[in-house]
Amino acid sequence: MLIIASKIVFWLIAVAIIAMYIGFLIGKLRYKKRQVSYEINPILRKPGNIYNKPFILGNPRPTGKDDLKAIEGIDHQMENKLNALGIFHIEQIAKWSEKNIDWIEEYFSIDNRVSEEQWVEKAKVIIKR
Repeated sequence: MLIIASKIVFWLIAVAIIAMYIGFLIGKLRYKKRQVSYEINPILRKPGNIYNKPFILGNPRPTGKDDLKAIEGIDHQMENKLNALGIFHIEQIAKWSEKNIDWIEEYFSIDNRVSEEQWVEKAKVIIKR
């Protein structure tokens, strides 16, 4: 009786292993490999001194984000880039230091645009209104 039971268990295990292998092959043939794309966190995309990075937020304040296009020189595309980085409010731009400006210009590859277009000064004027 023990011999018959052990043969049954052996064949059940053998059949289970064969079934899993066949299932694996069917699954591999049925589903084509999908192209996976990974996007690097934009904060880590460009090298630079992390201590020179301006103050960023994870989300805008509950009152909503500011219209950064109110600062002359910031267009819709740049506003989207700044929002993706975590800059949602004119007050954040008004508090930038020279090192912050250098970091932003290097990060977005916009040579001296922030300085020449005086984003910080314009942001301070808008805040005082």
